Amino acid sequence: MHAHDPARQENVQLLTVKEVAAILKVNERTCQRLAARAEAGLGDFPKRLRLGPKTVRWRRADVEAYIARLAQDASPESCRN
Repeated sequence: MHAHDPARQENVQLLTVKEVAAILKVNERTCQRLAARAEAGLGDFPKRLRLGPKTVRWRRADVEAYIARLAQDASPESCRN
């Protein structure tokens, strides 16, 4: 591994698109589409880590933070005026 490798950090868990889709209970293509939109500045889906030309992963912590934001945005308190 190289010094700039994101997986080099202690306890970093990387997830495949299949794993992210399973956690979010969506189709793999939906994950890819959300990631592409976020990269274009149209959302806050976690950033993909490109490990190779056809290999991408997501940090588990980023996916969990995304879920927490969605849950907070959907809470009744966030709907109050």
